[in-house]
Amino acid sequence: MKKFKTLVTNVLLGSLVLNSFGATSVLAQEETESFGSGDRVLEIWSFTNEINTMIEDYYIIDNPELDYTIEIVNIPTAEFEAKLDPIVGTDAAPDVILLEQNFVKKYVESGLMADLSQFENVTAGSENTLDYVKGIGTSSPGVYYANSWQAAPGAFFYRASIAEELLGITEPEEMQAKLADWDGFIETAREINEASNGEVYMISGIDDLRFAYLGTREQGWVVDGKLVIDPKMDELLETALLMNEEGLMLDAPPESEAYFGGMSQDEIFGYSLPSWGLHFWLKPNGGEATEGDWRMVEGPSAYFRGGTWLGAMANSDMLTEASDLITYITTNPEFLTDWALDTGDIVSDVNVVEEIKGEYSDEFLGGQNHYAAFADLVGNINGEIITEYDQAINVLFVDHALTPYSKGEVDKETAISNFKAQVQNSFPNIIIE
Repeated sequence: MKKFKTLVTNVLLGSLVLNSFGATSVLAQEETESFGSGDRVLEIWSFTNEINTMIEDYYIIDNPELDYTIEIVNIPTAEFEAKLDPIVGTDAAPDVILLEQNFVKKYVESGLMADLSQFENVTAGSENTLDYVKGIGTSSPGVYYANSWQAAPGAFFYRASIAEELLGITEPEEMQAKLADWDGFIETAREINEASNGEVYMISGIDDLRFAYLGTREQGWVVDGKLVIDPKMDELLETALLMNEEGLMLDAPPESEAYFGGMSQDEIFGYSLPSWGLHFWLKPNGGEATEGDWRMVEGPSAYFRGGTWLGAMANSDMLTEASDLITYITTNPEFLTDWALDTGDIVSDVNVVEEIKGEYSDEFLGGQNHYAAFADLVGNINGEIITEYDQAINVLFVDHALTPYSKGEVDKETAISNFKAQVQNSFPNIIIE
């Protein structure tokens, strides 16, 4: 079986970047690729070209008897919903769609996807799939519409040499003890700032805070039709403001040149990243300059960031073929084992994870077994906070509350008021109190 092929794109400092939720090269425009042969076509729409590798290097090889063509349409994430929404439920819709965390619930709750529980191969295969993964792919009435091959727990990655020089810390266990809560995180940031004479920042920017706080909320953005601003969002606003005011973070724009540039320089102590962020952001951008100098700890809070779910459209005339593909990609233990070993992805099958987690040793992390560490964090993920409104509301919160407030441009009352007004404007059906 062929190994995972890394697609390299020379864009500034990131060779494999700028999708927030998975391993993918930059999709500057829509791309179509076909595999296999036959008059019948299984059409797949995706925002990530991981699926191309899965089909070409695994599925086609393991299923040489296929008598139909698999056509994959890759669409940039920013354009995906706008292109899909007008044709969902029509004959023009694709057979299979890949959905990221930010908008998976939108389609799961639409009632226009195929109920996967009608396919015995899917239901039997997903018995070992993480509950939170299946939960996100299940609608509020309890219908199972989508499944994922991966889990995306988050952690804090830091520079070992800087920790030793500025903090006198040599072991991840010592580091985690200092970062066990947000008070410790902030105090450590102050120590680093003072010891480096302000030359080293604790983190790069607000995204190193945002996802850790988002993932530990007790409630999602919308509950029973009402906008909910969980107390964790208030804590996020205060932490971001404090770290900016005290010069504890660089305040680089998310996924910018400055953000990725810090991974190969000595001015950023650490980054909050999900499991896929290690392989597809930190390694390509850290490169030889920092290879072996990174370590991973849980940090002040357990969280998750991202994931990709597969589902079929209810009106597809290729539902059997679609279910076969979804079963293979999201539940086949042999494939998931190969994928995990080839890519380092944390897969969603608990048995596969248990079997392989002891085999890992990553030289980029100084020999640390990140897989076992991430496997331990998966149990802390709360998928119930994901809503169908996340894509839009997350952006509105960053643009109209978090960013301006953290920069001191508005007071908190104004930030929250502006955010609520934008949500009301975008979603008149949501009750704002």
